[in-house]
Amino acid sequence: MPAQTDSDDALTGAPDSETDAGPPRAGKAGVFKSPKGGSKDASLHNEGPERRCIATMQRCSPSQMIRFVVSPDGVVTPDVAARLPGRGAWVTASREAIDLAAARGAFARAFKRQVTVPAGLSAQTEALLVRRCLDMLGMARRAGGLVLGFEQVREAIRDSRPGCLVAAADASEDQRNKVLGLAKAIYGPDLEEDPDTAGKGDLPPVAGCFSGVELGMALGRDRVIHACLKLGPIAHAWMGELGRLSGFRRVWLPGWQPASGSETGARDENMI
Repeated sequence: MPAQTDSDDALTGAPDSETDAGPPRAGKAGVFKSPKGGSKDASLHNEGPERRCIATMQRCSPSQMIRFVVSPDGVVTPDVAARLPGRGAWVTASREAIDLAAARGAFARAFKRQVTVPAGLSAQTEALLVRRCLDMLGMARRAGGLVLGFEQVREAIRDSRPGCLVAAADASEDQRNKVLGLAKAIYGPDLEEDPDTAGKGDLPPVAGCFSGVELGMALGRDRVIHACLKLGPIAHAWMGELGRLSGFRRVWLPGWQPASGSETGARDENMI
């Protein structure tokens, strides 16, 4: 990815340094417009310079990383939206990388000061990512970009290609199979015409990492079991957040993850 030098397009500071100098000026970067005219912080999914993970020392896009800052009382704090003030250090978005950074004293080295790394920092980061993903679903619903309900989702699949399907982790196998079977019939490969396309169909991704109660709380209902996120900028940003969450838990239903190597990634095949 080509680096950009405009400090309004990414967190300021040299990409090769251990930390950045802080977020860009308010109102410049990190906002996309929803179809209804709303807005949402999406700075991590803009083009910007790669960052170096303080745990693995590997460089990658900020959209695949978590930014950390130090609170006024010296506690290392996840900044999943990359908007908190002060210097920030970057870690690959995975439980293993965060635990490695904590174990090796990478935060103290990066910030060049004594810091307190709270126990369960990776679990805290996961919880913040979950909250961010669910909040974005709520925004998608308010913008008219989210369809809810078993029959409504099936109708949406027939009408146009989904940006992403959502199946609650506690969905009944029968109903889930009916939704996925319909999507596969419409968007899967035609094996009779081309047997070589087996396993290569451009199927819509399916997220299955949230419970019906979690989805319901985010969407103003008791429970939500089936949802369909329409194609568009909100779906694109949400898929990026799920890509980061996949470093902490299994996100995609097996066989229904985004293509490996895409921006959203498919990193959770081996997650437990």
